[in-house]
Amino acid sequence: MRIARRLLVVFALALAGCIAQNPDLPVFATAEPTLPPLAPGMARLFFYRLLEPYQHTLGITVLLNEKPAGFARDGTVLYRDVPASRYFVSVASDNPYPDQFKTVQVAAGQTWYFRIESFSGWSCLRSGCRGDTFVVAIILPAQARAEIAPLGLLGG
Repeated sequence: MRIARRLLVVFALALAGCIAQNPDLPVFATAEPTLPPLAPGMARLFFYRLLEPYQHTLGITVLLNEKPAGFARDGTVLYRDVPASRYFVSVASDNPYPDQFKTVQVAAGQTWYFRIESFSGWSCLRSGCRGDTFVVAIILPAQARAEIAPLGLLGG
């Protein structure tokens, strides 16, 4: 029983460390109710990076139709409200990867979630560890909402 209590304390401290991964930013779960409502004809796109302490920790530029839309840091989420349209979602990655970026048709009123993943090991296999490899993944809403809840909100 004593070991179980110690493990519970260690787990709670580790969880608290994850939640406070960006103490200078508001936690998304707390800040979400203060986000402005979507304007008519617009859609909301969320871009996020989970805390990956053993991966590339610097920020990465998020691109919509090859134009900068924001800067995603480790353990953060940002959003953009955009008109309904077709979007090519990519990031400034140094190396190619199969199905690396996504093209989506966004309708008014929709919400999309994109997780930016770092594959540093891939760049070592392909180019002798030169640069970083990033991939854009489309995440289902229920999973994405759970993943972004503890992340720091960078803003819209």
